[in-house]
Amino acid sequence: MISDNATLFSFHSYAPFLLTHQGATWAGDFIPHVTGLPYPPDRYRAADFASAVRAVKRRIADKAPQARVAGLTSYLDETVAEIDTPEKLDAAMQKPFVAAARFAADNAIAPGRIILGEFGMIRQEWGNSFVMPAEWRADYLIAKKAIAEKHGFGWAIWGYSGAFGVVQGFGGEALGDGLLERVTAAR
Repeated sequence: MISDNATLFSFHSYAPFLLTHQGATWAGDFIPHVTGLPYPPDRYRAADFASAVRAVKRRIADKAPQARVAGLTSYLDETVAEIDTPEKLDAAMQKPFVAAARFAADNAIAPGRIILGEFGMIRQEWGNSFVMPAEWRADYLIAKKAIAEKHGFGWAIWGYSGAFGVVQGFGGEALGDGLLERVTAAR
């Protein structure tokens, strides 16, 4: 491959997309309807998670084009089923790291030359009133960071400000939620 030991190999991971891009209007016709699903999904009682999923289904029924409602609802059920237990969620979160580790091993690349160059969880989409709780975001970022470090990979959070901001919101206002400090302090 590349024998220059100064070269880093970067990959991005937003798995599971269902949880990381809630409300994003630029990510297709499904995800803008999805808000309020906690990370991790088992954070609360199963009945509470089921209630959050039902709320998403109501938004789809109310706001999606009628011809798309059945397909979007079915897709929601499929994607929820991929993460509805701690084991399934862990497998979904691990998958991109396993692929990166396999790439490194197959190409004799030291893990220290692999970097999770972009990961994050949306805070708030422009124009959407839903704000992802900082606790959910912190727990997700800490979990992804831990997986990267377990593999010996470096990591970089996306992004400083805006929809995925960990320091500032869209207008440059300080978030003041301690998210970045919590993530960087976690061991």
